[in-house]
Amino acid sequence: MFDKFERLRAIEAGQAAPSSAQNVKFWSFERDGNIMGTITGFNSLMHPLYGEQHTITVRLAESDELVSAFLTGWLQEGMRRQQATVGDLILIQFFGRLAGERFNRFNLEIQKDQPEMF
Repeated sequence: MFDKFERLRAIEAGQAAPSSAQNVKFWSFERDGNIMGTITGFNSLMHPLYGEQHTITVRLAESDELVSAFLTGWLQEGMRRQQATVGDLILIQFFGRLAGERFNRFNLEIQKDQPEMF
């Protein structure tokens, strides 16, 4: 049975970013691991506990599935420095936390989409 409030309930629970695209899965680095694919959008939402949260929507390379993931400040800054835009290829590697650290570790790679040569 279709729940027309499914997306809004997920946002309210902090489990999904708002998106106009249908069938966008919320990505959890801790559960799902790395992301590799094509950037399809950037969004933000006001979380009642954490304030403004920035997200990215990616079409996964392996499955063509659309996923949305929260961006840490470190990932946001890396994307700004690498001038990430819609259409660019992206790899976010998740390494987790080392003992005694407060933040997760990531590696971010952006590859500018190159038009195919004839």
